[in-house]
Amino acid sequence: MPTSEGRVASERLRQPAPIDGDPVVGLVVSPFKEDLSFLQRMFDDANWKLFTAHTYQEGIAQLSRVLIPVVLCECQLADGDWKDVLSRLAPMLEPPRVIVVSHHADERLWAEVLSLGGFDLLATPFREVEVGYAIGTAWLDWKYARDGRGPP
Repeated sequence: MPTSEGRVASERLRQPAPIDGDPVVGLVVSPFKEDLSFLQRMFDDANWKLFTAHTYQEGIAQLSRVLIPVVLCECQLADGDWKDVLSRLAPMLEPPRVIVVSHHADERLWAEVLSLGGFDLLATPFREVEVGYAIGTAWLDWKYARDGRGPP
């Protein structure tokens, strides 16, 4: 049985998503099992769709097969990093919004992420409300840009 805190967080996750009934679709690229399971649980609770990859190459392969509006990418991967992901996605007509994930998030990294075209930076361990807000706003930003309209 879900706790009241879990229900409230889950309801918050659902609020940004139902434009035209489209669910949020995301990809997480991370070698950390605990981060993957946390995000999978959040997406499942909100009836969102999550793809997972453990490496840069797996992530790029997923992105070549499926339209994915939001990418959460671990700062350092065995075969690349978040900057590699951003540069690979930059030429796309409708690039996904990239949220960088780091165990060592600080103001310097946050400023670098934003200045290079990333959407946001999330620190781990995750806080559910913060993660839901970042994913929801990234998805809305992508959706509004794709539809050619600004936010409400």
